[in-house]
Amino acid sequence: KRFFVGKNIADEFIELFIKKASQLKVGDPMSIETDMGPVSSKDGLDTISGIVEDAKKKGAEILLGGSEMEGKGFFYRPTILTNVKPEMRIANEETFGPVAPITIVENESEAVKLANESEFGLGASIWTKDLAKADKMSRRIESGIVSVNNVVISDPRIPFGGIKHSGFGRELSRYGMLEFVNLKSVRFYDNLTHHHYVE
Repeated sequence: KRFFVGKNIADEFIELFIKKASQLKVGDPMSIETDMGPVSSKDGLDTISGIVEDAKKKGAEILLGGSEMEGKGFFYRPTILTNVKPEMRIANEETFGPVAPITIVENESEAVKLANESEFGLGASIWTKDLAKADKMSRRIESGIVSVNNVVISDPRIPFGGIKHSGFGRELSRYGMLEFVNLKSVRFYDNLTHHHYVE
């Protein structure tokens, strides 16, 4: 996940984000007290660690977390970082972990431009009080689904799927069902003549 935040709200957003993320209880996923469990595998944990270490070496600032947790299980601390640069792995790869790279942008045009500079395009969220602006931005975002003022979740009533290297086709809804059928075309011509031709 990548976060693009307008400079006019960046300080307040980052302060609140750090406050909330630092309160997350990481632990046993079977416990009702737990907010966040482990990642799925050792390979996944190694990938996350490698991506964050690459960002550190290239100048990213770690505001929270930034390391694995000791003990049993593949746990990574909730992590927030800034000063993200295009040459960092975190700007170009999917981490599939609790890592939030924040890029401060001048305006929504820059946010859309940076969001679209990715080989992936599964889902995006736009958070704003200006719904007319959100409507315009959602049409410019290169993504299979865009959620306005909510996280990306699938809904059986609408098609779900990505673009670019985030897959092809759709699941859910009528369009998802059509992925499982073969469409057949049958064309009939009547009044055939000796000189009949097909355009």
